[in-house]
Amino acid sequence: MKPQQAKELIKSITERGWIEKDGVFYTPAQASALGLADVKTKKSQRGPAKIHSDQKDAFCHFVKLQLNFEIVMEYRFDKKRKWRFDYANEEKKIAIECEGGIWTGGRHTRGKGYQNDMEKYNAASLQGWTLIRRTPDQLITSETIDLIKSAIKIFN
Repeated sequence: MKPQQAKELIKSITERGWIEKDGVFYTPAQASALGLADVKTKKSQRGPAKIHSDQKDAFCHFVKLQLNFEIVMEYRFDKKRKWRFDYANEEKKIAIECEGGIWTGGRHTRGKGYQNDMEKYNAASLQGWTLIRRTPDQLITSETIDLIKSAIKIFN
């Protein structure tokens, strides 16, 4: 990554609430769990939800810089079930799911949530999607870029 690209990425993620400590960047959820950030206010005290912009999302920006490959956030791949991928490219049918809460007993690791994810992922596979599953710590890494590159090569 070029220095200017790194600066842009760091600026983008810090604007989105990521916390830097000792040269390591943590998502807001990770920082809160580690006691590095103030606990968020209750939902009822927050303002309305913000509309996400793919252009401002750190991961979308990272993939675009590294691969010149467009991905979108919250892509709805199944209209009947209203299932969405965290990130996807419709043309190549590549999806990236960020599996949060794996160490804290989040929805993805509890029985019913795990079963629901299996149903969703099986349906996606049957519809021709290639699914890449990552944790928040793994998301913005060279390993994720390598996985996306490999998935792209399959379709070229």
